[in-house]
Amino acid sequence: MATQVVRKSLKDQIKTILIERIVTGRLQPGDRIKELQVARELGTSQAPVREAIRCLETLGYVDHTPHVGAMVKSFDRREVEEAYQVREAVEVYALTRLGHSRDKLLAVLSTCLEEMEKGIAEREFQRFTAADNLFHRTIVEASGNQTMIRVWDSLKIQVQVVATVVEAAMPLDVIYRMHPPIIEALRGEADDRAAHLLADHYQTIGTFWRQRSDD
Repeated sequence: MATQVVRKSLKDQIKTILIERIVTGRLQPGDRIKELQVARELGTSQAPVREAIRCLETLGYVDHTPHVGAMVKSFDRREVEEAYQVREAVEVYALTRLGHSRDKLLAVLSTCLEEMEKGIAEREFQRFTAADNLFHRTIVEASGNQTMIRVWDSLKIQVQVVATVVEAAMPLDVIYRMHPPIIEALRGEADDRAAHLLADHYQTIGTFWRQRSDD
């Protein structure tokens, strides 16, 4: 099914669509983003597509190469690992600054778990990844700190590099099992334990990533 956009804030909608394609792997590092092709697909002029691509350049998701055009950025190992460390720090800190909407947080996290389970059962890698990402972003959102949310969002692509490597090699059910204990700790208002479990989760994934990268 072709992706459709409405005539409100075309630039932002197109930017969101392109980010989603990069994060899910539909657009790979080194792939060109062709203005005319995207415009035709989405039924828009090239102007909002060009503006969206410029925004992606500013965010560091896209590189512009003279005489070639916009290309999805390729991150080196150091950039990926540093981004992963920052995202861990943001999420762990967010758990120490939760607002008063604990019930809402738990409800969304539980829904994410259900989606992850469906992704495993139906062998839908992208569905699992989307639910996993939402699980972690929801934790940051619960802190109410807009700056941390923006920082978290800015690291999507680098961290997805880790996820692509790890989730393709590590059984998804193993990754899934790291999440329910975090919810249980939050449900019991043991936020320090939840933060510890989350940090362990990141350390486990990070160690696996480094081992795979060294192979």
